[in-house]
Amino acid sequence: MITSAIAIAAVLALGANAQTEETKDKKEEGAETSRTLETVLITSQRRESTLQDAAVAVSAVSGASLEKDRVLSYSDLARSISSLSYTENSPLDQEFNIRGITNTRLDSPSADQSIGIFIDDVYVGRSGLLNSDFFDVDRVEVVRGPQGVLLGRNVVGGAISIYTAKPEFESGGAFTAEFGNYDSTLFNGHITGPITKTLAGRLSFQSRKHDGYNKNFLTGEDLDNLDSIQARAQLLWEPEGDLSVRAVLDYSDDESNGIHRVAIDDPNAPGQGPWSATRDAIAAIVGGLDVRESFPQKYFFAGELTERGQELRREAIGFTLDIEKGIGDWATFKSISGYRTADAYNFVDQTGLGYRNGIATPTPLAFSFPILEDESIDQYTQEFRLLSNGDGAFNWLVGAYFQEDRVEKFDKYLGQVPLTALSTLSGESHWDNHGETSSQAVFGQIGYEFNEQFSGTVGVRYSRDEKSGKVSGIQVSTGDIYNPNDTVPQSPLITPFTNVPYSQTTEEVTPQATLEWTPNDVVMAYATYSHGYKGGGFEDTPANPAAATKPYDPETVQNMELGLKLDLLDGRARINTAVFSMKYKDLQVTQTDDGCLCIITDNAADANITGIETEVQWVVTDDLLLFGAATLLDTEYEDFVDSNGLDNSGNKLQRTPDYQFNIGGEVTTDFLKYKDALTARLSYAYQGEMQWLPDNFQQEDAYGLLDGRVTFAPQDADWTFSIWGKNITDELYRTNIIAFLGDEVSSLGAPRTYGISLGYKF
Repeated sequence: MITSAIAIAAVLALGANAQTEETKDKKEEGAETSRTLETVLITSQRRESTLQDAAVAVSAVSGASLEKDRVLSYSDLARSISSLSYTENSPLDQEFNIRGITNTRLDSPSADQSIGIFIDDVYVGRSGLLNSDFFDVDRVEVVRGPQGVLLGRNVVGGAISIYTAKPEFESGGAFTAEFGNYDSTLFNGHITGPITKTLAGRLSFQSRKHDGYNKNFLTGEDLDNLDSIQARAQLLWEPEGDLSVRAVLDYSDDESNGIHRVAIDDPNAPGQGPWSATRDAIAAIVGGLDVRESFPQKYFFAGELTERGQELRREAIGFTLDIEKGIGDWATFKSISGYRTADAYNFVDQTGLGYRNGIATPTPLAFSFPILEDESIDQYTQEFRLLSNGDGAFNWLVGAYFQEDRVEKFDKYLGQVPLTALSTLSGESHWDNHGETSSQAVFGQIGYEFNEQFSGTVGVRYSRDEKSGKVSGIQVSTGDIYNPNDTVPQSPLITPFTNVPYSQTTEEVTPQATLEWTPNDVVMAYATYSHGYKGGGFEDTPANPAAATKPYDPETVQNMELGLKLDLLDGRARINTAVFSMKYKDLQVTQTDDGCLCIITDNAADANITGIETEVQWVVTDDLLLFGAATLLDTEYEDFVDSNGLDNSGNKLQRTPDYQFNIGGEVTTDFLKYKDALTARLSYAYQGEMQWLPDNFQQEDAYGLLDGRVTFAPQDADWTFSIWGKNITDELYRTNIIAFLGDEVSSLGAPRTYGISLGYKF
């Protein structure tokens, strides 16, 4: 695959060079200049550059483009970015996937992400605790592949960097109001301007609500509904000279009635599972059940007088201080300080079908297994950078990084199990887990320009991670309504324990080297070797004291990559391609243990990933823009025997589509007396078959999602009006499954949504 891609890249480069000469001839003949592609400035290499000048596989989406495609969340973003996909077990368990590498579920206080999430260059260690809907955003950058030098630990698959809009010294603002089906409303806006000659401010907010996409059949309550609010306040101080100080304070709060789970009979299982069989029995009694109806019920935990129903609550506060100071003509010093505190509460009925379903069923097969998670985090990060100003053949960067996390997590597991063969799942167990992570790093990078066409960059980072904590596994009760005399603790707890300490210290050196070739203004090619590292950790709900102190290992990756970037037709066409081969060692894999219906993390011995990705944009005429992207992956586990004793060697990596592509277009035309006032935009995102788990027994079939938007925006007006639709064809697809006892207990993606949007700028 890579050899073929190199040949294709060479042909494209030669063709691009010829195109440059042809364009020059046409311009000399007096051809009219045309609309060109948007130039997006990025900072993924810790220096400002254009997308086409950066020798890295990166996609950048401007705030204006996010608005055009109504990209409000990570799941929306995944539809438009090459090699990025997204699944989630719940809003707290977000699973990003870049190039086949999926985030380990962040159940444990010591767990780390595989895909780094950054907001204004501040690392967000527990992204699930943050309501990260996009609002008042300048741009989003998605870097693919390990970034072990500049971005550091836990960026083995790549990184998603969100850059919020800065305060401006010119007064202005904007407001948007949206109304849609499912009684959805969205209100957002910002105001910005000078406070003094050297101080500017910016206030922004967003309120978003919608009814549930799914229903509780018994109570009529919404499931997967949303009620959220976000706000951000900023100050930017730029006194005379080369000093800039930016302070950002943000707040978010959201809640819902929890998620919908529906049991689907696994076609590969030898027999039908208990939950899908019970659903079928209930459907026969009530005259049918819709796939978007389920029976999550309320439960009593030990010692409580009030039943708990499904509920999700999150609240987060963050503060960032960004200081930049020029040091003469030779360097710039930058300090980025970040603090984030967050609390989250999530109570979920894992099966979506309990024993008290209000309807008489032939047999009480559908046992219950609800989980309550109560989690909080305090995180502090500090990064210092010193960058050369880039004069001469050499450029360099040095820096240091520090991070301190304190996470407290309390889990309650409750089981009501009618099958005596599974009595170990009955009863109630609690886990109280307090973890701390301290991470330090130093890094440096140096670049040299050999001549006008060739340059090279090498860098290295040293990281040290210290993880420690205490965990208790508490046996609250053993029996349930079916097995009141059961004396076995509820799994996964085998032996109760109190305040068992755990600790792990790891160190890693992560180098990177890049060679860049720029033969002309049209072509840029690069070759990169990079090494990535992700910290190890400990289980969230260990079975006994021995399991509490047994860590899973860090994972590492070696990445080889070739990239080609072409800027054609005087800036009206753009083709970016990368081919890559990654070899992982001790890849961390999150999976469900059949013995306890619990989530554990294993190290797969090795994994190999090879792929190619391409992004294309073309301004066909001044009124027509076409765009698209595609990714093809070949993934494989090596020598991986999981916790259930199953050999997964040779299987495809979990939660990774075999291929993805997205295509779209935007047409602008006159409307009535208004010139270029009507814009229609359509995009289609498709992903191929995906294996849900390492055993490759359960698959998600290929599916595609169609989105569209029509906007009326007169050029001399301050207002806009839009009609939009998401998942226009109402495709049914899943965002997660739990495979157990012959069932695929599934979460569903959002159905067709549509609405109108009114915008005003001043």
